[in-house]
Amino acid sequence: MDDKTINNLRRELKIHAHALDIPEGAAESFIDATLKSVQKSLNKKSIITKADLSRFVTKELKKYHADLAYVYNNCDTII
Repeated sequence: MDDKTINNLRRELKIHAHALDIPEGAAESFIDATLKSVQKSLNKKSIITKADLSRFVTKELKKYHADLAYVYNNCDTII
């Protein structure tokens, strides 16, 4: 994954965390941990689809904050 993708993901996750009233410091710590783990997992793959990325991010986020993982995974369908 390139830096642009990681920065976009970080920004998107921070927006969702802010919407859920998650304290900024806590959100940043588990967003960073999530992105490091996702990047490590996906660096082993030669081709990454948007679905792969979404699935890995959601899976890792569930370890830290289930509500944020749900919002991230369903952001296109939540009204």
